[in-house]
Amino acid sequence: MKTNYKKSLKFITLLITSLLLATVSATVYYSLSMQTTVTVGATWVKFFEAEDTPDGSVVQDSYCALSLSSLPNSTIIYEHAVGLNNTYNGSRYIRLRHVSVTPNGTAQVSNFTYIKFYLLNSNNVTQATLNYTTSGDYWSVTSTTGWKEIPALTTWYIKVETLSPAGASASISCTITIAVDVQQ
Repeated sequence: MKTNYKKSLKFITLLITSLLLATVSATVYYSLSMQTTVTVGATWVKFFEAEDTPDGSVVQDSYCALSLSSLPNSTIIYEHAVGLNNTYNGSRYIRLRHVSVTPNGTAQVSNFTYIKFYLLNSNNVTQATLNYTTSGDYWSVTSTTGWKEIPALTTWYIKVETLSPAGASASISCTITIAVDVQQ
């Protein structure tokens, strides 16, 4: 009887030890480390006020808010609405990208026919366009433009055209946000 008791006790001890080892083994893991350093860099391509930047507009190096107009049945052209300066000693790639337009899906949209943004090089040749056109109560937007190379120490411009239909109501406005992406 003593032998069976000892064997049973050894077996139970061995079983509990095995279970503990199995439980501990299941929680073994390893870690991957990652460290990120973020440094504020220089803005090489910058906005600046151009000949046709409207009064009331805000133009800073990396932000601009233009106060544009649209008239019923008349196209308004801001040939140099805002300038883009590549202040870097090498070329950079830039593109125009849609961010948002409001209102959308409301009757107010029908007060506009189109608003077009043109990226002009230093010779006033169009490099890319971003078009906002209306159909009923909705805006239609062309897709993001391709990347365009702006040479070192060069000035380009953004031209804007606006048009409203003959029956447009006064004091209706829309807000269009676009991005000028710059590849670093």
